[in-house]
Amino acid sequence: MDRQKLKYLVPALGLMMTACGGSSDNNITGNGDDEQADKGYNQKVVDARAQTQYLNLATGNTVSEDGDWHVAFNRTSVQLNSGESGNGNVVGAVGDEQAGLYNASGEPDLNAFVGATAEGELDHLKESFVEPSTWKSDGVVYAFGDAEDWSVYGAGGVISEVPDIGYLVRSAEGDSYARMRVEDFDFPTREGQGIQSFNLAFEVQAAGTTQIVGPAIHFTEPTDYDGGNACYDFDTGATVDCATSDAWDVLIGFSGRDWYLKTNSGPSGSGEGGALGPINWAELSTYTSATIDSNGDSLARAYSPDTTGGLFTDKGWYEYNLQGAHKLWPNFRVYLIDSDSEDAAAPVYAVQVINYYGIDGNSGQPEIRWKKVNLTTEGN
Repeated sequence: MDRQKLKYLVPALGLMMTACGGSSDNNITGNGDDEQADKGYNQKVVDARAQTQYLNLATGNTVSEDGDWHVAFNRTSVQLNSGESGNGNVVGAVGDEQAGLYNASGEPDLNAFVGATAEGELDHLKESFVEPSTWKSDGVVYAFGDAEDWSVYGAGGVISEVPDIGYLVRSAEGDSYARMRVEDFDFPTREGQGIQSFNLAFEVQAAGTTQIVGPAIHFTEPTDYDGGNACYDFDTGATVDCATSDAWDVLIGFSGRDWYLKTNSGPSGSGEGGALGPINWAELSTYTSATIDSNGDSLARAYSPDTTGGLFTDKGWYEYNLQGAHKLWPNFRVYLIDSDSEDAAAPVYAVQVINYYGIDGNSGQPEIRWKKVNLTTEGN
């Protein structure tokens, strides 16, 4: 789903559920056999529960990270071999938005989603598509989301905080947590001085405990702050030097044309940090634990680290919690994957994610189908 549609939900909770939304009864685990050739497309279940799986669309085989791969899967995450994710030239674009599953305001149409099946949505995997006007390679994806998830551009070019949302955050050490809220953010973009001030409030769940404990501690701009990056260790309640310390848990900053919140994880840092959210503050403020939900189930797998991605982050392949149940529903979007943007003769594939739950009912096993397609110019 689009990141804007993740607001006020807890999307990663769906990773832990075993119920299936929009399933397929075909669990072919490879391609190239007669049955798939007759169908005109390839289909594969990728077991991405425990580690990233790298798929070559030409052969249908998974390969090593340093092998010849096009698309990588790790639970709900999908990456292309390009940019920040790999050394290839794989780029992508949306071929079919599946607009029929959404209403005029862009919200999912519950009746349409409930009635959608993998078989019924197969006709969207066509033989040819109009060539996209732009293609996208992979960049950094923050666990806190895009800046637009937690900040808003207002009058006079001033960017401020989005009210009434918050996050759960995992520390760099991976053993303590906090409930975090951006209480104030003041970035007057037209003054050319970077971020002017901020106030992030944390209520901490210490290592070895299961309870969030107040009162809140506050991370505000240091006295020598220059409008760029600032880092905080919520275990000690102290600002730390981003350049010389690995002990930070949350980084807030501005560089170039971007402003961001980072966790100490993935491409952002060497730690085991992560975040969950954004979550509506009215709901999040009732949480008593950052590691156990109201049903007594673990939230450990719900946290996301900073990672890399692009197309599948901006235009996601699923919706969540459509019937009040923490499960994931594929939207059957079709993505166009150019296997080598530097080679005009390289094949382009149409890819559709049709399921997330394996035949054992467990999550983290995306099922995809794909075919090589032709691109046409508009109107042809």
